[in-house]
Amino acid sequence: MSDPHDDEPDGYRGPAEVTVGEQHATTEVQLAGAFDPISGRYRWRGRIRGLAAALPPGTDLSPGTDLHLTVPGPGGPAPATVRISETDLWGSHMVDGVSAPPYPTRPDDTELEPG
Repeated sequence: MSDPHDDEPDGYRGPAEVTVGEQHATTEVQLAGAFDPISGRYRWRGRIRGLAAALPPGTDLSPGTDLHLTVPGPGGPAPATVRISETDLWGSHMVDGVSAPPYPTRPDDTELEPG
C-alpha cells in the first residue's frame, strides 16, 4: 500500500533568519520542494513575507539577488542560499533554492535509489 502523503511536497512554514549582504532580519517563510527524478536533484522554492519591511531601506531585493536563509532548530540543516525570482502582488519575495534546503527532507526525496 502506498503512503497517502507521497504526493505532498516536503516543506517548512515559520520563522527564518535571512541575510542579504551585511543585513540580517527574521521573517516568515513558506518553503516547499521535491526530488526531481529527471534532473536527479532536489528542487525547492518558496515565499519570504515582510522582507522589505524587516530590512533597512535601500537593501537590494531585486530579482537575481542571492540571500542566505536559516531556519531555527537544534541540529537542523545548514543555512541555504536562495535567489529572489520575483515579488508577488502582496510584496512577498518569491525565491528559488540554489543549494540544499534549510529544512529537513524525507531521505527518499534527496537521493536516487541504487539500482
